[in-house]
Amino acid sequence: MNLSGRLLDAFLALEETRRFATAAERCHVSPSAFSQMIRRLEEQVGARLFDRDTRNVSLTPEGEMFAQSAHRISGEMATALAELKERSLCNTGRVSVAGPPSVCAEWLPGILASFRDDHPGIALQLHDVVSDRCLSMISAGEVDFGLNARAGNKQEFETHLLFSERLFLICRDTDSLAGNGGIRLRDLRGRDFIHTTRTGSVWQHLQPMLGVAKIHDSGFEVSEPGTMAGLVAYGFGISIVGQFALQLCNRKGVTAVPIVDRHAVRPIFLVKRKRRSLSVAAQTLWNRLIRNKQPALG
Repeated sequence: MNLSGRLLDAFLALEETRRFATAAERCHVSPSAFSQMIRRLEEQVGARLFDRDTRNVSLTPEGEMFAQSAHRISGEMATALAELKERSLCNTGRVSVAGPPSVCAEWLPGILASFRDDHPGIALQLHDVVSDRCLSMISAGEVDFGLNARAGNKQEFETHLLFSERLFLICRDTDSLAGNGGIRLRDLRGRDFIHTTRTGSVWQHLQPMLGVAKIHDSGFEVSEPGTMAGLVAYGFGISIVGQFALQLCNRKGVTAVPIVDRHAVRPIFLVKRKRRSLSVAAQTLWNRLIRNKQPALG
């Protein structure tokens, strides 16, 4: 059975008005066309729904039963249409995003705050995760999209470059490199190096560069910038972080020096699943991030 919404509306109009002429006017059709609609509805459901004579229209027992379902369906449809309308206006919905902890701490909060002010009905979720976890969450649909330093598989992901983040050496303020206005990766030759976690984008991005620098592995691998800064402060080695992690490494006795090699940057991409549309709310936030894609990198 293929029951159209027009026939359902016709039934509800006649049930309420109990007059064919009035119901036909409400449905914007002629009385004869309206009578045909009611007749077609009764043929489709296989039962008489209305008793009618020249003066009265009333529901049959089957019509009374059908009316309960008709009102429920009509109400559910009205609710669904109202919700879609609110979503299309970005008045309601949910957006879930994943990104690198440093970017989530320094750059992203201000944009999310502005978005929340403009769209207070949108629920926001943020996951600060390392690179591999970010891609897996996007792939599994656990988040709408992510910010990541790796673009991922081109067959699976659609990407948009937001910006390239400068990299900085983190060392003790008594280190011979600390007073430099900038250093090159070759200046790190033979130095003890504290690695960040191997599932994160900084480690993955640095490996080809560090091979040229021929650093010495300190044996430490950490996930938190604060932990890394603590180890640096007590002389266990040096490390490299992106600019947005500098504030997280702020510690007495530790300083940051920009790396001036042209390729010593970390790209940050917007990443989403390919051939999958974002919700209106998620697309609105995605577009806002693109409009703010040029942060003031030092």
